Amino acid sequence: MRVLIASQYFTPEIHAPSARLHAFAQGLAARGHAIEVICEIPSHPSGVVAPGYGGRLVDRRRVDGFVAGYVWVYATPSKSARARIANYASYAATAVLAGAARPRPDVILASSPPLSVGSVGATLALRYRVPWVFDVRDLWPDAAVALGQIGEGRFLRMAQRLERRLYRSAAAITVTTEPTRRDVEGRGGGGKVTVIPNGTTPIFIDVGAEPPEPSLLGESDGRFTWTYAGNLGLVSGLETALDAARELGDGFRLVLVGAGPRRGELERIAAELPTGTVTFLDPVPPAEAARMMRASDALLVSRAPVPALDGMVLSKLYDSCAVGRPVIVSAAGETHRLAVEAEAALCVSPGDAGELAAGLRRLRDDASLGERLAGNARAFAMANLRERGVERLEQVLDAAAAE
Repeated sequence: MRVLIASQYFTPEIHAPSARLHAFAQGLAARGHAIEVICEIPSHPSGVVAPGYGGRLVDRRRVDGFVAGYVWVYATPSKSARARIANYASYAATAVLAGAARPRPDVILASSPPLSVGSVGATLALRYRVPWVFDVRDLWPDAAVALGQIGEGRFLRMAQRLERRLYRSAAAITVTTEPTRRDVEGRGGGGKVTVIPNGTTPIFIDVGAEPPEPSLLGESDGRFTWTYAGNLGLVSGLETALDAARELGDGFRLVLVGAGPRRGELERIAAELPTGTVTFLDPVPPAEAARMMRASDALLVSRAPVPALDGMVLSKLYDSCAVGRPVIVSAAGETHRLAVEAEAALCVSPGDAGELAAGLRRLRDDASLGERLAGNARAFAMANLRERGVERLEQVLDAAAAE
């Protein structure tokens, strides 16, 4: 098949959407399909275009057996609602223009959020008279409301109507969890939803079999080092982690690897803590992040208590489990359920700094518990390789193209 993939976020941007879609594109290409991805010039989440990109409407590059077409978007460090809408709209416009000029695909895959990417898929499907598949990573606009990006009013109602039209328009829909499947089926997607969970990659699995390199995280002074690697976002719940770090005091060090809209505020809070309590490191490519995680004494998977997001699974759960270190989960919903069922992590209540601190002391003091959790976590991760989802996606795309 010739498959055209629309995803606003993509490699070399470092976050969960890029990891999921890159695995899909690479896996489909390896199976002999002609794959082209239309994505934004790398600029998320900083709002600054990465060096070496930009300067043209479309920058096409060969990546891991497929073509990535990086299109111009309005990029700005501003996180205002107006700036965000301009960013989404500019991607949708340039992606449609770029996609409309490519060879006719057999099927189109569009991955959301943002919801505007679904409009790209639907529009290009009409232009080429081919079916399209909607990959729904998070429910939108629900997630945007939970994050405070959208309030009640006309714009929300418009987004909800668009969401339902897109579900009806798509030939098939893929989602990451069962709760999301039920929601989508109740909003117009009945009978066409397939669950393709997120997962980890061989990069993290392989690093988990290597000796740890503690020096990658700098001098620990013998402290028990617990690490969070990922987006320092609006609902990552890391304020609770800093409160726990304050309560833990000497003997512990929290390392935060990543960037995002909350980093500045988190750095301000951390500056009030004793020197060495919290260390911030810039985001790094997945292979290096995996080695940093492997070098840690424990890993944090965290999200603030936001009930609207409980049906979603934090993708960092799979990568954290893969590297063979004890994991502590401070999150509710599907993330909590999966970790408990696999006995892959020590789970604490999200938003409870005291419980988080107590859990970390327990991991430090009970080596046998840490070893057991790490072993279970590795087994859980290996059973959830992201590449295994490629086969299921291929079946969905093939069935859609055959209609």
